[in-house]
Amino acid sequence: MIKRNSSIHLAVVLILITSAFSYKNGIIEFVKHIPYVTYMAESVFRIAITVLITDIIHQVVVLFYRSELVGRRDNFLYGIGHIKKVLFALYAGLLLLAILNISLEKALTTLSLLAAAIVLIAKDYISNFINGMYMTFARVVNIGDEVSIGAHKGKIQDITLSSVHLLNEDDDLIYIPNSVVFSSDIVNYTRRKIKKTSLDFEIDTLAVKDVVEFESEIIEGMKEFHSFIKPGSYNLKVVSIAGEFIKFKFQFLVIEGTDKELERLIKRRTIRHIVKLVNERTEKAKG
Repeated sequence: MIKRNSSIHLAVVLILITSAFSYKNGIIEFVKHIPYVTYMAESVFRIAITVLITDIIHQVVVLFYRSELVGRRDNFLYGIGHIKKVLFALYAGLLLLAILNISLEKALTTLSLLAAAIVLIAKDYISNFINGMYMTFARVVNIGDEVSIGAHKGKIQDITLSSVHLLNEDDDLIYIPNSVVFSSDIVNYTRRKIKKTSLDFEIDTLAVKDVVEFESEIIEGMKEFHSFIKPGSYNLKVVSIAGEFIKFKFQFLVIEGTDKELERLIKRRTIRHIVKLVNERTEKAKG
């Protein structure tokens, strides 16, 4: 569908640019008859042609680019879309200069004097912009990936020039500045070949006399989901023993192709079952 729309868009733009060059003199003469814009007729025409050429290049790339992410939104296409927006913003600035009858040389001289102040004021936006462009093209993360960024975990909904939009398990949409994402530890769960679920918890040392028996109790509580979990993938690890508590990590592998909602349900039910077991064993140990 995207390819088809790009083909139609490209055909329309090519017709427009061909017509513009064919009737260039007539268009400029027409513009010159409009009050207050006589002096900028040539500039407006050149900027309009430049905009159309930029759009053509964008549509050609979209048309012939072959994405590896079948059925998903691609970072690269978003990246070149961002570049097109930035170029269009620059063209709009040039058009404004033409309207105000200010030469580019004069404008650059004035801006150079204000450059330090502009950089100081816009440094955060510039940092977010650069980091956003890097992430879209380097594919550190892709739109649709399940990731953990710092303290936040969820699915990436969008990557803009300023922030990454993350949808967490509570369906809250979190906007994380690109500079923060770039400086944070990122775990990409989608890139893992094995979809392993890990649950960390602590329990009183007196409540666990046999780790194998404790593991069996946890697995037994998950029996309704056994058909969706890879056989033999259950594993209860002792991470550390500190004072009166033992830190455990319970892991299992969900069969590939399992629905996302079902994965979340399995994880939620397992957590509740572990909490129940921990409370029961702790009360029994203290009683």
